[in-house]
Amino acid sequence: MNPNAVAGATDSGYVGSSACAGCHASEFQAWRESHHYQAMLPATDETVLGDFSGATFDHGGRTHRFFRDGDRFLVETDNADGEMQTFEIAYTFGFEPLQQYLIAFPGGRYQALSIAWDNRPESSGGQRWYHLYPNETIDHEDLLHWTGSFHNWNGRCAACHSTGLSKNFQTGDHTWSTSWAEINVACEACHGPGRAHRDWAAGERSQPDPGFANAPPGAGAWTRAPQQATASRSTAPDSTRPVEVCAGCHARRAEIAAPKPGANFHDLYQLSLLEDGLYYADGQIRDEVYVQGSFLQSRMYRAGVSCADCHDPHSGRTRAEGNPLCTRCHSADVFDQAEHHHHPVSGAGSRCVDCHMPATTYMGIDPRRDHGLRVPEPQLSIDHGIPNACNGCHEDRTAQWAASHLVQWFPGSKTRAPHAAALAAARANRHQALPALLSIAADPNASAIVRATALKESGRFPGPEVVAAARAGMQATDPLVRSAAVRALEALPPDHRYALLQPLIDDPSRSVRTDVAMQLADVSPAALPQPARGALENLRGEYLETLKYNADLPESQFNLGNFLARSGQAEAAERAYRQALRITPGYLPALLNLADLYRASGMDTVAAGLLNDALNQAPDHAPAHYALGLLHVRQGRLDAAVKSLARAAANDPGNPRYAYVHAVALYESGQSARALDVLRDALERHPDNAELRQALDAYTRADKGTSRD
Repeated sequence: MNPNAVAGATDSGYVGSSACAGCHASEFQAWRESHHYQAMLPATDETVLGDFSGATFDHGGRTHRFFRDGDRFLVETDNADGEMQTFEIAYTFGFEPLQQYLIAFPGGRYQALSIAWDNRPESSGGQRWYHLYPNETIDHEDLLHWTGSFHNWNGRCAACHSTGLSKNFQTGDHTWSTSWAEINVACEACHGPGRAHRDWAAGERSQPDPGFANAPPGAGAWTRAPQQATASRSTAPDSTRPVEVCAGCHARRAEIAAPKPGANFHDLYQLSLLEDGLYYADGQIRDEVYVQGSFLQSRMYRAGVSCADCHDPHSGRTRAEGNPLCTRCHSADVFDQAEHHHHPVSGAGSRCVDCHMPATTYMGIDPRRDHGLRVPEPQLSIDHGIPNACNGCHEDRTAQWAASHLVQWFPGSKTRAPHAAALAAARANRHQALPALLSIAADPNASAIVRATALKESGRFPGPEVVAAARAGMQATDPLVRSAAVRALEALPPDHRYALLQPLIDDPSRSVRTDVAMQLADVSPAALPQPARGALENLRGEYLETLKYNADLPESQFNLGNFLARSGQAEAAERAYRQALRITPGYLPALLNLADLYRASGMDTVAAGLLNDALNQAPDHAPAHYALGLLHVRQGRLDAAVKSLARAAANDPGNPRYAYVHAVALYESGQSARALDVLRDALERHPDNAELRQALDAYTRADKGTSRD
C-alpha cells in the first residue's frame, strides 16, 4: 500500500479531500478535527498518541514494551507462535477514547494490535496502555489473538476506516493487495467520487452541477407551531437515504458486495436483526451494534429524523451540547422540566439522554448511547431481565421500585415495546410466542426491523400460519421484512420452498436475493424448465460472487460450505470448511459442520476428532456436546451419549430439543426415572412443547405398564 498517493483516483473518479478545501474551507477544517479524519493515518510524531518512550505493559503473564528507533515506532509483543517479537507500527487507528495500531505482515496483511493507547485524560483513568480484553489471557492459540483473522484489518476494519477501498484478496495464495483512494474517512467516503463536481466547479459549467453519488438531502426544515410540543418536518418524513449513507459503517451488518457510492444499502449489506446476543428482547443494544439497528426502531426515524439533524456531518459533533440539542425540536417548556423528568433541574437524571439514550460500555472504556430513543420500562426488567435506564443510575434500588415510581408519575402508560414479551418467549423456544410474533410481523405501525425480527423468529415454529405470514411478508416494501419472510420458510421441503420463493429470485434488493439463494441451495436448477432454470442459475452465481468477495473471512467460507453441502457437493463443501479452518483455526461453526459432513459419509472417527477439537476450544459449547452425543448414540455407546447430551442440555436449557434427546438416551439406557425427571424439568421451562409432552406421556404409560407386569 502507498500511504501517500490517492490510489485509483484516475479511473474511479476520486480526487482526494485536498481538492475540496478551496471551495469548502469551513467544512474541510471541521473534518480535519473529526474522528473520521483520525480513522487511520501513517504512524508519525504527529499522529501517534501512545507512550513509545520505552514504556512497558504487563498482561497475561508477559511484559510488552513500546519504544522507538529513530522515526520508527516499535512494540515487542507475542507473535502468532507465542514468542516475543519486535514489530513496527505502520498506521494509527482512531484516536479517542482508544488509539489502536496496525502492523504489517507478509502478503499485504495488516493486523490490529489488541493493546491500545487509552487517550482519555489521566484524571479519567487514561494516558495508559490498555488491553482490549482486560480480564482475559488471550494467548496465541486463542481465536481472539491479535494475529488472527478477527483482528485482520483488510477484511474486518478497512472498509470503514478508509475511502474508496478495494480489498483485493487472492484466495489461491491467501494474500491481499488492498488499496484506497484516501487513507482515512474523507469527503468522498460519504459524498462519493468528486471528479465530475470538481471539473464543473473549475470551469466546465455549460451543464448543471453533476453533483455526487450520495447527494445531500433535499430541502426541508423542522417547524413547531406555538401550541406544538414537538416539531414536525415541513416535507414528507423520509430519512431513509440520508441515514443509509451513514449506516454502511455505523451498523452491525455483513458486506454482500464491493462498496459502490450511491448504491442502496440493501444492495451492499445485510443488516443484523434484533438477534439474541446482539439486542435485548425489547430492542435495546447489548453487543456492539453500531447505532443503525437501534435507530431504525425509534419514533425519531419514522418521523423523518436523520443523523445530520443531530450531528454535524463534517465534525461529527452534536449540533448542541446537553438538553439544548433536544429542545431544538422538543419544547423546553414541556420536556426540560422537573414535571417531565422528575429529577432536580440540571442534576443527575435531568438530561434527556440519561433516560432516553442510556449508554453501554464497549472495549472496556468506550460508552456508546442507545439510539432507539425509548422510554424507560422497568417492568420489562421484572418480566424479562432487560436493563432499564432508571436502575442504570439507581443501582441500589430494585426494578420494582423504579416501576412503581413510573406508575405514579405516568399513570395509565402502556408499554412502548409490546414485542419484548414475544421475542423473549421465542428466544426460549416457547410455542406460545407464535400468535404475538405473527401479530407484530403484520403490524404496520411497528418498525420494519421489529416486524422482520418477529417474522424471522416465527420460523422456529413451522406451520401453515407461518407460511401465510411469510407470504404476506414477501410483499412488504422494506427489504428487511422480505428477507425475514425468506428465512421463516427454512423448515419447508425444497419443492414447497421453491414454489413460495420463486417470485423473489429477482427481488430488487440484493440482500433479499442473497437469502433466497441460500434457501434454494437444495433445489437443482437442472430439474427446472427454462426460463426458471436460468433465473436460479443466475441467482446462484450472484450468491457465489458475494461469497468470493468475502473469501478472506471464515464465516464466508462456512456459508460456502453450507451452500455446497445443501447442493449435494460434499467434496467441495469439505474444501470450503477446511478453508474456513485455515483462515481461523478452531472456528467452531466450521468444525461442527465439517464433523457433520464426515458423519454423513460414515467417517465417525474423524467426526469425533473434530467435535473434540471444538470442545477443547469451547468446553461449554452446547451444539458440540449435542453432536458428539448423537455420534455416540449411532456408535451404540449410550453411557457416553448420556454424558454428552446432559452437558448439551445443561449448557443450553432454552433448547427443548436437547432436553428431549437427553431424556430419550436416558430412557434407552435403562434410566427411566431420570428420563422422566428430565422431561418434567424441561416442561416447566417449555410447557407448550408437544415433543416433550408426548415423550413424558409415553414413558409414563410404559412405566406403569411395566409396573403392572
